[in-house]
Amino acid sequence: MEPNKFRESRQAINRQCENINQLIALKDRETSQICYDEVYIRVDKLTPKAEGEIQERSVKNLALKLKGLLIAIEKLKPKKRPAKKGIKKIAIAWDDERVGQLTPLFLKKLVVNMKNDKDAKVCFSTTGKGIRPRYQIEFGNKDVLIFSGSAHSPLEKPPLTGKKNMSQLFSQEVIAKIQQGK
Repeated sequence: MEPNKFRESRQAINRQCENINQLIALKDRETSQICYDEVYIRVDKLTPKAEGEIQERSVKNLALKLKGLLIAIEKLKPKKRPAKKGIKKIAIAWDDERVGQLTPLFLKKLVVNMKNDKDAKVCFSTTGKGIRPRYQIEFGNKDVLIFSGSAHSPLEKPPLTGKKNMSQLFSQEVIAKIQQGK
């Protein structure tokens, strides 16, 4: 390749490498990677055109410089994506059928926590996936306890009566019928 054209190509590649260094200093991984890919293609095209020992050595030096840039780019952490605030979670609609989808073990522990109180009623959390929902038991004597759905242990939270994230009330009789149906 003609020495002047080779020098111009080499200098353009060096300028792009400096730009990549600046992007690395700014910790911009994505843009750095895009610029690196462009420079790599240019060096790859320039390599077969190198004639003579000086041009070949110059191309090898550019390749080494690119290798160092790639290592620096790979050390950068990708940008964190902002949380999607516009997406609303869909509340779980609890009915007899949905309660029937709970595991027999879950229902058994739920009935045990209702303590054979025939007037006890339970409501489920409408948040989460509905696999092991948090639940609230209202006993006949007006005591209210909230239970963890995974451990079935009482939680030290205030009662959630009237809150929008709790289901309708299910009596112990309804829960027992659903449990017997399994």
